Amino acid sequence: MNQTDVRTFKATTMQEALDIVRRELGPDAVILHTREIPQPRFLKWRAAKERVEVTAGTGVNVRTPKALLQTAGRIPATYGNRTKDEYLAPPPSLLTTPAKAHAVPPQTRHAERPPAQAHSPITDIYARRASAPASTPSAPTSVAGQISSTLPVSLQERGLNEQQSAISRQLSSIQQMVSQLSRGSLQKVEDIPAELFQLYTELIDVEVEEDLARDLIHQLKQTGAGESSADARASKTRLREMVESEVRCTAPIGTTNGRRRVVALVGPTGVGKTTTIAKLAANFRLRDGVRMGLVTVDTYRIAAVEQLRTYAEIIDLPMKVVTSPREMRRALEELSGLDLVLIDTAGRSPRDELKIQELKSLLGEAQVDEVHLVLSLAASPKSLQATAEKFAAAGTTAMILTKLDEAVGMGSLLSVARRVSLPMSYLTTGQDVPDDIEHASARRVARLILGEESLFGRRKSQ
Repeated sequence: MNQTDVRTFKATTMQEALDIVRRELGPDAVILHTREIPQPRFLKWRAAKERVEVTAGTGVNVRTPKALLQTAGRIPATYGNRTKDEYLAPPPSLLTTPAKAHAVPPQTRHAERPPAQAHSPITDIYARRASAPASTPSAPTSVAGQISSTLPVSLQERGLNEQQSAISRQLSSIQQMVSQLSRGSLQKVEDIPAELFQLYTELIDVEVEEDLARDLIHQLKQTGAGESSADARASKTRLREMVESEVRCTAPIGTTNGRRRVVALVGPTGVGKTTTIAKLAANFRLRDGVRMGLVTVDTYRIAAVEQLRTYAEIIDLPMKVVTSPREMRRALEELSGLDLVLIDTAGRSPRDELKIQELKSLLGEAQVDEVHLVLSLAASPKSLQATAEKFAAAGTTAMILTKLDEAVGMGSLLSVARRVSLPMSYLTTGQDVPDDIEHASARRVARLILGEESLFGRRKSQ
């Protein structure tokens, strides 16, 4: 009694699959089932290498195809008037199934072939495929097609109607949502007086947030501005005054002979703290002749210490590297005879509360007089607000806005002024040391926001 051996093979093409069957099971193998492997719906660019699957076996009793297919783990799918397995099954000479179980066209039956022609189970597959009617496809187009072909017409129509109804409801819901949003936007725009609409569009053009621009225009309207075309210039002047009142600035870092002042710069990574400290140090030392020194705690970033050391050597400043509170005390004792000490700290993630607490402890040991939070204007106002709230634990007293040259528009200055409670101390407009830094003033910031002054109009620290 022959031993039953049923296996499933996968390959890229049917030809390759049949070659594998012949190689693994021999020429007497019986093809039990074939199917196309469904391709991924979403990652279509990652097409599977294996596209067809063939189940074959040797020593198989094929008198009961249904039981055989269940043994192989396959359930035949309907395929027109025949099942796909019937269409691709071995010749009836190898299957002793009654005629009613397999509706195979007479012209494909093995008994009607010339007696002298010898066939193996695999070569017979090719003969049956070649003699199949042209109108009969070689494989189902999709799983949905297999299922729908077995359903009554009424059930297919019912499923189609339900699907169309669901799509119709979704489209109606989306249309209603879009309509509501459109009406809300139009209503907000209609609230803007026609005589002030030009100023409103100018605010939007410089990247002032829409709600903030609308609020400014409504305040301007309440003052009676824009009631006539002759008031256009007066309206612009009044708007500048309103913007200027929104901006809070603080005095620049000051020094007193004989009294040391310690100032630290803190902030997230990549905002330009080290470069900003170099600009401040160069201006204080070279322009004002202040006796000062540098302390760096940024030992995490690659080459950060060497970068600041290079600046210190060029400017001829003493510099200390600190890694712990004890070293901070020792460093400040050695710099006690100076008028100003600037501390460069390592960048911290606003979400890392533990690191921010460590930073607070380190600055407390240094007994700093001022803590300037360095923020990049290239980030969104909402992100800057969240960062400022997290770093408040470190005792921040002012903010330095950097990378104004990388911002999309200066209108974000107004958003930051409203969202962040800290006053502005300095603005930086580029990478050049010591030129691209200036003291922040409300008048200057307001003119930058409204586009009345060039960002690069001033290069020197004030």
